Amino acid sequence: MTALAVQTIQKTNQTANPPTILQRVADRDQTVIKDCIDNYGNFIWALARKFTNSTEEAEAATQEIFTDIWRYAERIDSKQYDENVLIGLIAKRRLIRYLQ
Repeated sequence: MTALAVQTIQKTNQTANPPTILQRVADRDQTVIKDCIDNYGNFIWALARKFTNSTEEAEAATQEIFTDIWRYAERIDSKQYDENVLIGLIAKRRLIRYLQ
């Protein structure tokens, strides 16, 4: 009986709070790539253009930022922090390293 109640609560929590993009990346959800690019592509591109001198550099930096998102998603507790802030921090850190 208790196990059934726990399963019901877990299912309710999953439907009430769908996983964030970072959680889906950490879970290696194959469908998250398009969602991540759709949600954060323009933001990351704008930052890359602001911090780089050419379109080519911005393209390379954008690719590296998305790679970092995939690389670090497992380590991030996206339930504790706002996903938008975390994506922004990953992007800014990569751009700082990219420019050095």
